Parts: sequence; structure tokens; C-alpha cells
Amino acid sequence: MRAERIIVSRTDHIGDVVLTFPMLGLIKRRLPDSRIVFLGRSYTEAVIDACEYVDEFLGWDEVEKGRKKEQVDFLADQAADAIIHVYPEPAIARAAWRARIPSRIGTSHRFYHLWTCNQRVAFTRRGSDLHEAQLNSRLLEPLGIKSIPSLAEIPELYRLTRLARPTAELASLLSASKLNVIIHPMTAGNAKAWSLGNYAALVDSIPADKCQFFVTGIDDDRAFIESGLPMEETKVTSLVGRTSLTDLLGLISMADAMVCASTGPLHVAAALGKCAIGIYQPRGIGRPGRYGPVGQNAHALVHDPSCDKCLSNQECDCLQDIPVSAIRGILEPLADAKVRGQRVP
Repeated sequence: MRAERIIVSRTDHIGDVVLTFPMLGLIKRRLPDSRIVFLGRSYTEAVIDACEYVDEFLGWDEVEKGRKKEQVDFLADQAADAIIHVYPEPAIARAAWRARIPSRIGTSHRFYHLWTCNQRVAFTRRGSDLHEAQLNSRLLEPLGIKSIPSLAEIPELYRLTRLARPTAELASLLSASKLNVIIHPMTAGNAKAWSLGNYAALVDSIPADKCQFFVTGIDDDRAFIESGLPMEETKVTSLVGRTSLTDLLGLISMADAMVCASTGPLHVAAALGKCAIGIYQPRGIGRPGRYGPVGQNAHALVHDPSCDKCLSNQECDCLQDIPVSAIRGILEPLADAKVRGQRVP
């Protein structure tokens, strides 16, 4: 099929966007002369612009609350050959249909795709044993791409090569002789979070001459975060509310490790090959088998893989029981290596 200009629609969260990048790499391998237009939300633009596979960014926010004709014209103006609905949104599917984009690709089990999509792929994400980064590639079958990448192949497919370096002020905070660890304790309600008490215990457990900790988050969470973490410690630097997304991405690119629950920054760290330590529940929507970090030095920790409550989809806080020692056991050897002047993976 002719697919010189392809819109990839993913209008949800940062982590989901990052897990879509391997799919773009597969498109470029198969169709190297194609132009990929990423339809997303403006707050994720800095992440999307960092991926070398993306040729253009479109912000759905520009027309989302406008009239239907504006949405149709917005997509029609792109003169796209195809649109792939990675994150299905009825309004976008309808607008793409009315814009007469020649190839409209979506899953077969969405009712509105029966008439808005002319190429429907028969698969469902619910209950699948595949990771999200693998599942996305199923939507490429109409482009002639039928192989699903292994988890070992995913890290080579992110290609976040266009990240801006952090500001000189942020860069100056990083230590040349200690392990630079970012703690991002909040999840914006998208996943269960480890308690601030656990993060504080982690900070206390590692000597100041081994690690420098940077705490990040949005300004609305500043008072809560800073009340629960030992900000008075010289080994802790609060950047809560002080970094834009672009700044945060640059900081992650220069830091050594990140510790957090299932959040977008965790997936960025994994995609950049950093030591990305994710704190997860074993089952549920955000389970590691579906949404764990995938990278050369990524870790998804759970307390009990056979937790009865999680297995029966009951409310559960078992991730709070993940021991500090498990995370320290990953970080401290890296810190010791850096103190000795060795390269940290």
C-alpha cells in the first residue's frame, strides 16, 4: 500500500507515548522514506520531539474542543496516506473518516472502528501476555509489518536521540564522583505509588559519599513531597516544581538512575539505557508484564508475584512491602563503581 505520510495517533500519557516509539522504528525500517506525523497532546510534545523517527508533531489539543468540521479540516490538511489509531479515540476516528484519509487502521473490537476504519486488526490488549511496546506493533500488519519485536529488541528501537541537554544550572548540580539518582515519587494517580516513608528510608540507607539524590515532581505536590523526604540532607536536592518537561528529560539523560513507580519518566529513563527501577504491583492495569520498563538496565520490582489480593483484582498495597534493601542492592554496586571512577552502565 502507498504510505508516504503516516499519522500515528497516541493522545494519552508520556509513558504510553514512549512505548509507542519502537513501533515507529519498525515503520521506518520497512518504509524508510515515509514521514511520520505524531498526533498527541501538547504536554507530551517535548518527549515526542526527542524521538528521531518523528518528522512532525500535531497537537490534538488545538482542535479537541472545537467544532467537528475544524477537527476534520485539521486532519484533512495533513494529506496523509494513513492514520494508525494506537490509542483509540472516537472523535479522532470519526474525524479521520470524514477527512477521507485513505488507510485508517485500528483494532477490530472497537464498535466505532467498524465504520470509521477500513483496515481493522483483530487483536485485544486485555489479557494479553505481550508488553504494551509489543502490542502496538500488531497495528502495523496492514503496512506489511507482521513480526512482533522481542523485549530484547525493544531498547534498540526507542531512539531518543534529540533530547536537549539540561540547563547549565541543572547540570552543575550533578556529581561527577557519586551516583546521581532521580526520585520521582508521585504518579498523578495513574499507578500506585511507593510511600514517601519508603523513599526516605532508601535515602537514609545509602551513604552520602555514594549517591546524590534529586527529587522531582510538579509544583502542586511540592509541600507534600518535601514534608515526607529528608530535604535537609546535603545528599538530597529538591527540584520539585523547578523543571519543565524538557528540563526533566535533559536531567534524566545525564543522571545515572531513576527510582519511581509506573510513570512516564521511568520509561524515558529505561529508553535512555539508565538504571530504571520501577516499583509495581504484580497484577492489575499497571502490571509490569504489560507496563514495566523495558531497557538495557531496567528493573520492575514487585513484593509478591503471587499476591492473593492482586490476583483477584482486589484493592492492595503490597508494593509498600517491597524492601528498601532490594533497591539499594541495585543502586549501591553502581555507586561503588562510580566512586572508583568506573563507567556506570
